[in-house]
Amino acid sequence: MRWQTFTARTTPSAPYRMQMSLRFGTEGDTRRVTAIFWGNSARELRLDVMAGVGVTVAKILEDGQHFLVYSPRENKAYFHQGANKPLLRVGVPIPFNLEHLADLLNGRYAQTFGSEYGKAFLANNGTACYDLQGQLGGRLALDAQGLPVSWQEQPEGQGWRMDIVYGDEAIPLPHRLNLVHSNGKRAVVLVKEREKPAALFTRDQLALPIPKTAPLLPLSQYKRS
Repeated sequence: MRWQTFTARTTPSAPYRMQMSLRFGTEGDTRRVTAIFWGNSARELRLDVMAGVGVTVAKILEDGQHFLVYSPRENKAYFHQGANKPLLRVGVPIPFNLEHLADLLNGRYAQTFGSEYGKAFLANNGTACYDLQGQLGGRLALDAQGLPVSWQEQPEGQGWRMDIVYGDEAIPLPHRLNLVHSNGKRAVVLVKEREKPAALFTRDQLALPIPKTAPLLPLSQYKRS
């Protein structure tokens, strides 16, 4: 059964660092940034977003449901607490949180999408589709090898759709995420390089120090530059 194969696919938590490229916007009007994403496990995750060589526009820390972003250009910090989608607010085109992104890109698929489903059916393209139960929700499509190849918010045709493209690793890992929203927004997340550090990142390496001169504001006041 594909679902059993899907839930059995997992990799143990280990330190990782990824170099990524993010392109997003609407057709004919896109913006590109690069990012470094690193962590040891699902908690205490760090993401730095750059809009040019050496120009960091956002430093992000997620620790469980605590979300903090620091804007060096503005010298302002913004905080958020809750289980919704703060990355979209700061211009990172991911319709879930850093924990889900870390699990997905590291091959922990059941941790990303959940291990329970309701309705299931076989699509015309040969994928098996499952209506997910749990926090993330939506509809997940698995290929014949039990790998997730697409995810769609429900009802179909509304919200985000994500197609997942894999690299050539012996154990397949997502290489590219193609995202499109029903309102016309599009995004591509490309993993350009993966590193597997030999040792865990230290607390200092995962920390996000905020200058004492930077005010701490609610994320609702964040404005993308």
